[in-house]
Parts: sequence; structure tokens; C-alpha cells
Amino acid sequence: MHAGIQLLLEIGASRPELLLTGPALTDQGRVATVMMDAGWSAEQLRHVITGRPLPKAVRTSVGAIIAARLRAAQAYPPPATADRHDLAPPDEPFPGATTKRSSTAAAARSVTKALTYRALVECAGCGVPAPGSGEDLCPACLGWPLCRTCPGPTRKRAHPDGDGRCTTCASA
Repeated sequence: MHAGIQLLLEIGASRPELLLTGPALTDQGRVATVMMDAGWSAEQLRHVITGRPLPKAVRTSVGAIIAARLRAAQAYPPPATADRHDLAPPDEPFPGATTKRSSTAAAARSVTKALTYRALVECAGCGVPAPGSGEDLCPACLGWPLCRTCPGPTRKRAHPDGDGRCTTCASA
């Protein structure tokens, strides 16, 4: 069994609302395994997946929300782990003068900051990655109108205080 599948099963055992089965378990387990192979620890992935509660109204599936959380985290390199000693704290007097304790503390702060950012990159309403700027909800959950100039079936949302165009169309 892949390490990622095992991790997801452990998460599902402790948090039944996050239990994945079937193809969702297999697919997301493979993603988690690849992330672990790339340097993510099981604890970091556990935090990415469980760091925020599920949206109040799940509009997709729990598998889709977990996939979005993993995809959002995967967009960045793995955060440093607390057992690495090559991270110097900001007040280092000169290169190589760190102590194990100060280096570990700096790495722990780095992990906390990175995991906090990664855990907060989804809409609180639907779980879609990257909510609107400065908002907890994505443009769709906020009820923003569709862009009046976007072509095709995948039109973006335009800020209601704007000129009716999304940021991509407005900058073109």
C-alpha cells in the first residue's frame, strides 16, 4: 500500500468526515505519496488536509476538497522541516554560527508560516483554491457577476465594483 493511501486512511479513521474510499482514495493517495517523495512529511500533509474544517455546505465532494488542498500545497516546494539545521535565524551574527536550538526554532517558525499559508488558500464556502483577494470566499460564493468580455464557456468572475471585466480581460 502506498504511504499516501495509508496516511489518508489514518486521517479518515481519526476524522470520519474526511474519509476517502474507492478511486478518490487511490488518486489522492498517489498524490500524497508523490508529495512525500518530494520532501513533504506525513505531519505536514496531515496539516494541509485537516488544517481547516470542511466548508459548511459541501458543494462538490470531500475528495474534491482534499484534492484542491493538496493541489494548492503542491504549487509550492515542501516547507523546511524542523530537523534541518541549514536554516539560519535572522539574527545570525555570521554564517555558520547558529546553534542547534536557534536553527531548529527558525525552521519550526518557517514550517508554521508555510503550513498556515497553505492551509488558508481555499474558499471557506466551497473549498475551491485561491479565494478572491482579501476575502475568505471565492468570487462565485461572493456572488460576483460573470465577466462581460471573457470568451467561451469558462468565463471568470468580475469584481462588482469594477467595469464588468475580470482582471485578465481588464489588463489585456
